[in-house]
Amino acid sequence: FTFAAQCFGLTAPRFSPTPENNSFTGVVAWNCRDDSDCSFNGVCSSDGVCECNAAWSGNRCEMLNLLPDERNSGYRGVDDGKNTSSWGGAVLKGEDGLYHMWAAEMTEHCGIGAWAQNSRIIRATSKTPGGAYERDQVVFDVFSHEPEVVQGPNGEYVMFYTAQIRSEHGDCNCCQEGVSKCDGSTGPNDCPSKHTLRDNDPSYMAYALKPEGPWSSPQQLWPEYEGADTNFAPVILPNGTLVAIWRTWESVRGSRCYLAIGENWNDTSTYQQFEVELFPDLGAAGTEDPFLYIDAKGRFHAVFHHMYGTDTLDHWWLLAEGGHAFSEDGINWTYTGVAWGDPLDRKRGNVVTYKDGSTFRFTRRERPHLILDEHGNPTHLITAAQYGTGKIPTEVGDNGDASYTMIQEIAHQ
Repeated sequence: FTFAAQCFGLTAPRFSPTPENNSFTGVVAWNCRDDSDCSFNGVCSSDGVCECNAAWSGNRCEMLNLLPDERNSGYRGVDDGKNTSSWGGAVLKGEDGLYHMWAAEMTEHCGIGAWAQNSRIIRATSKTPGGAYERDQVVFDVFSHEPEVVQGPNGEYVMFYTAQIRSEHGDCNCCQEGVSKCDGSTGPNDCPSKHTLRDNDPSYMAYALKPEGPWSSPQQLWPEYEGADTNFAPVILPNGTLVAIWRTWESVRGSRCYLAIGENWNDTSTYQQFEVELFPDLGAAGTEDPFLYIDAKGRFHAVFHHMYGTDTLDHWWLLAEGGHAFSEDGINWTYTGVAWGDPLDRKRGNVVTYKDGSTFRFTRRERPHLILDEHGNPTHLITAAQYGTGKIPTEVGDNGDASYTMIQEIAHQ
């Protein structure tokens, strides 16, 4: 087949281009017809132009309006003067006025490449949403990962996470004298020669009445399910029902997202998996790490780690962009495409600008969460950020996987 001098169009409302040699990409502009054409992140004016909320920008209000970052924001673990890597976190404001973050953290000073061997869940706090967070508590030992904490209808703190609790220590030791760098990264001799990836451990739900616990006995989600870690991300409605997005991993198409609903958030046996893809037209390697919220007008939104792009089935970690989707009813979703980052940047990674005018290119930026104000408007973006140069996260050992949990302010009124 020859495609020279031809033009191809995608009728889906999303814009998620990929860099290709000798090709150009863009969108056809048209007047908005209603607020859904503005991604429910703004209003469609009488002259057919989207007027975006402060937190969003773009022709369709599909891009987060990120502000220059503070260098000391987020959670940067340090133990005995040495870096401890973390990988994203969920933040809620407590009745004590503090902002509480639940994050995945790698023990023994290892990097994110050793997540399946060394991840645990911790709680950290800050006086301000975009401030520096300090660890207060280990919530669950190794192995526990990707905590998602949302508010229940009566103020409960409800956590969804992947786990197979084994020990307070991980399989890898990245702080061996004379062997390891002990800097938050994973070296070539830090892990057993034969280690199990363990990316298909079960997902659980537990809840607490206070941020510090105690936590209820965990309930497993879908005991008969066999597959990759689910990235289970819900919103709990005032009537106690639940709407969620979860994912599985396919060898050919990568991460595929699906819907779940629950009649009672506190009874995981009522959680129902749907098996119809939410975004079937999204190419490899799809999208993962959903975070859901409801805006001030009652519409549903989700942000993701966006992974569709050139060669990303086998190199999905090279894309450090975010994605966005919206839904009027929580059931039928529209994926709007890239929400932050530059998908046409062939250097890959994500460049963050700081308030002092300096910049830094992070090699990975995943596990997005949002901090919301009392009206449901986004004020801060939370992501895992790998600052090392590692390229293959499933193979530990190149000392390039050091990371921390970044918080970046979003424009808001």
